[in-house]
Amino acid sequence: MRALILIPITLATLVLSHNVYAKDEVMPLPESAIPNLKDKSFIVTRHEKPSFVAMTAGKAAFALFGAGAMIAQGNQIVKDNNIADPADVIDKNLSAALVTAYGLQQKPSSDLPIKPTKPADILKLGLDADYILDIRSGGWNFAYYPADWNTYWAGYSVQIQLLDNKTKTLVSNLACNANSNKHANSPSKDAMLADGAKLLKDLTTGFGWTCFQLLAKEQFRLDATAVPATPAEYADPLLAYANANPVASANAGANAAELKN
Repeated sequence: MRALILIPITLATLVLSHNVYAKDEVMPLPESAIPNLKDKSFIVTRHEKPSFVAMTAGKAAFALFGAGAMIAQGNQIVKDNNIADPADVIDKNLSAALVTAYGLQQKPSSDLPIKPTKPADILKLGLDADYILDIRSGGWNFAYYPADWNTYWAGYSVQIQLLDNKTKTLVSNLACNANSNKHANSPSKDAMLADGAKLLKDLTTGFGWTCFQLLAKEQFRLDATAVPATPAEYADPLLAYANANPVASANAGANAAELKN
């Protein structure tokens, strides 16, 4: 039985993104760098929302042609339902936590997404701040289970870089991958997209909260007391849905059991 809701790890997998995070150096914030942050300015840089990959059984059957269709369908789902980039959660909460914990001063960010992803190229943008907090969603998706085409899981990955704009160096780098692959209450595709994709929205927002908490603690060494808890509605959306829709959840479980026999 699938039992876990979210599985955050510090290296994103290749499943959710074309970016190979495993080749990037894992760099938690050095303790020696923390005293240098007080009263220094920082600016947040963001990137374009990545394509959402909707991996359905019908689309997957068409191999390479299906890949384009899955991206097109996924992007349409995001557009039609106005699904926010989970990085929005990380941006808001991590920025506030760094200001409170380390005395950094946040400067207004540009509304335009940047294109460079490599530290050296980001540092060439000429941004007016001591530090640059670069937040980039690597990828997000939902997909059917190979053994149960009627139920779906979702995932999200993000990478955070802290750059010293004065010394032109990378100070910290870490990535997070959160997914519902092993959740015991995985829903159907229709359930994910019902009511304006509310369940999918709650799930991806929950991924944002999970990655924020992991990165705040593991990358930026913030004490647990300085990291806001995940709001109740995003703590376990799949369990909440299962409790509110016991018949649908029971049918999904029955389908899974039938396919395994």
